[in-house]
Amino acid sequence: MTEKDTSDAMVDEALGEHRECMQVVSEVEDCLERHLDRGGQWVDEVLAVLPRLAASLREHFEAEQEGALFRKVPLTHPQYADRLQRLEAEHDQILKRIDKVIGKAEGVDREKMYEVRELNAQVQMVVATIRRHEAEETEILMGAHWEEIGTGD
Repeated sequence: MTEKDTSDAMVDEALGEHRECMQVVSEVEDCLERHLDRGGQWVDEVLAVLPRLAASLREHFEAEQEGALFRKVPLTHPQYADRLQRLEAEHDQILKRIDKVIGKAEGVDREKMYEVRELNAQVQMVVATIRRHEAEETEILMGAHWEEIGTGD
């Protein structure tokens, strides 16, 4: 297997994991697009998907931490090492935030729209953090990939 083949396989595996995770993020975003007028129903919908997001991210982060992005790339492309270290540390922070939001959703007074709106804002922040985090990881992965295989003339 050539270096290019190895790099291609690494990228395919990592991007596949990202796609699976981002599919659940999209489901959460679908909930965010729904009207909050039915506070209780909206909370139920969010509670149906947030635990799946937490589980998906846990699985994704565990695989990532053992995979090439966090184990190989910092060694072969040291210019990314500091960013990757920060991103890896962010995994626990993201999971704790999701767990906190799930707890908030479970305890929200569904009749108090200000509580439902606050929950909605917290879910939006978690989704934005995940999207930024995954985009940054993808940027590093693709940068390392292109540096490894080079570009044609």
